[in-house]
Amino acid sequence: MLRILQRKFILAGIAAGCLIVSANALAQQSSDQRPPDDFGDRLNAMIEKFVKQVNRELTGEAEQDTIPKRRLRTADKWNRSEDEDFTYDGDVTIEKDETVNGNVVVKGGDLTVYGEIIGDVLVVGGTLYVKDGGLITGDARVISGDIVKDDGGVIEGSMDRSSARSAGYREPRDRFRRHSTSLNANWVNELTTLDNFIFRYNRVEGIFLGAGSEKRYYWDGYRDFSSWGSIGYGFKSKGWRYNIGIARQFPVGDGHLLELAVEGHRLTDTKDHWVIGLGENTAAAFLIHEDYRDYFYRAGWDISGSYSLQQDDVTGQFKVAYLADKYLSMENRTEWALFGGDKRFRLNPMIDNGNMKSILVSAGISTVDRRMYGQEGWSAFGTAEFAEESFGSDFAFRQYTADIRRYQPLSRYDNLNLRFRIGTSEGFVPLQKLYEIGGLSTVQVLPFKELAGNRMLLLNAEYIVNGDFLHDLDFWPSWLMRGVNFVFIGDAGWTRAVSSTASFDEGFGELQFRQLRSNLGIGLGNRSGTFRIAYLWSTDGTGLSRVIFRVARPF
Repeated sequence: MLRILQRKFILAGIAAGCLIVSANALAQQSSDQRPPDDFGDRLNAMIEKFVKQVNRELTGEAEQDTIPKRRLRTADKWNRSEDEDFTYDGDVTIEKDETVNGNVVVKGGDLTVYGEIIGDVLVVGGTLYVKDGGLITGDARVISGDIVKDDGGVIEGSMDRSSARSAGYREPRDRFRRHSTSLNANWVNELTTLDNFIFRYNRVEGIFLGAGSEKRYYWDGYRDFSSWGSIGYGFKSKGWRYNIGIARQFPVGDGHLLELAVEGHRLTDTKDHWVIGLGENTAAAFLIHEDYRDYFYRAGWDISGSYSLQQDDVTGQFKVAYLADKYLSMENRTEWALFGGDKRFRLNPMIDNGNMKSILVSAGISTVDRRMYGQEGWSAFGTAEFAEESFGSDFAFRQYTADIRRYQPLSRYDNLNLRFRIGTSEGFVPLQKLYEIGGLSTVQVLPFKELAGNRMLLLNAEYIVNGDFLHDLDFWPSWLMRGVNFVFIGDAGWTRAVSSTASFDEGFGELQFRQLRSNLGIGLGNRSGTFRIAYLWSTDGTGLSRVIFRVARPF
């Protein structure tokens, strides 16, 4: 309703301007003995002139005596081969499987982008919505409207929002990110990003159904309190699981947020979030009889204070939390899968049962942004956990872990992605806190979690080349190969178990190159990186090889 009123006011303003101009024109024409034009034609001409003027300013083109006429088409008939401008009246939607080669101008309506626009965008009197997966390679400008961009939406150029009265006004890029209430970083706990409907399947719970609500970060102070949580039931474990949290948030500047939070929970938990996501693991367990996570029961509460930053292309967070939890082992409860023949799930490993009370300090910073040809930027995240018997804990240890990533586009056709992960501990580390390497997202040629210890080093590298890199060849099937990536993989890792009395830096000095477990690989994937199949072979003399299939990025 508000959007309709807004458009009416815009059109009323334009109409008033046109009446004044028309009156002057009529008077002038009367003196010249020329008949007046139709008012509707004049109004449309005024709008066209205004749009062309703004579009020239947006694209930087100089005014010419002859301006090519823009073609009017229906929204479902894009020209996929010729570069041209597209002009529309009213609401327009670019569907997920559509690509527009040219600039898009929308007058008096909203533009919703699920697909790709290879060019600039101008919206007059409406809102530009860039949905998850949507892409605009050029600049985006909205006059007398708004820009709303989802976390997964991409605008590679600049973003302007202005009124018709001041078309040159530009708002800072970070202003448009405030529409999101998410923290855009890869270290965010999956328990705070749950969907409203929860479905998962694993070997300790069977089918789990529930409802959830994600955590929101009110960067603009729209609300003082943020709450999140979930509740659900495991049909094989015959148990309810839940978490409920509430936070008092204090905006301290544009994109800066202080927070005090408390959460209570009873969970089927895992330490393998970084190895494989919940959705991909559910698909593997349900379809092919493979569960790549290990589980334990964790019930208790935590209280935390944090400072978060999300501004321009930088996201950061520093957090201190006190955790009080009871840990118990869980066992397999089901052997069903849709496919997989006679395969059986791995036994869920035992843990060290007991009460753990600890202080967890974490810090992270990320400049990662999604571009048309892949992710780009740095990500660094580290944790330090301190458990002491003086806290009333059954365990006493100190553990330090760091994860550093670089996503580097080299050209429009190739990318280099790197991850380095290191971990070390002091004291008696319970089984559920040991570092493990082998299988998915680690040294991928190795059997799953073959290596374990309280010291860890891991390096993953991917060189990705788009299949259209030979597009200059006239016979090359660019229409097919631009959607295919060639993936070259390299992994290397090492773990060691040292004495519980050793300091955190001991154990690394004795590392020799021949002790590293490593592999190379080559595979095919789709352009977005959400699907790949690859062949891997060991390079450490063990003679191992295997084929992997993924439906998500490994890191």
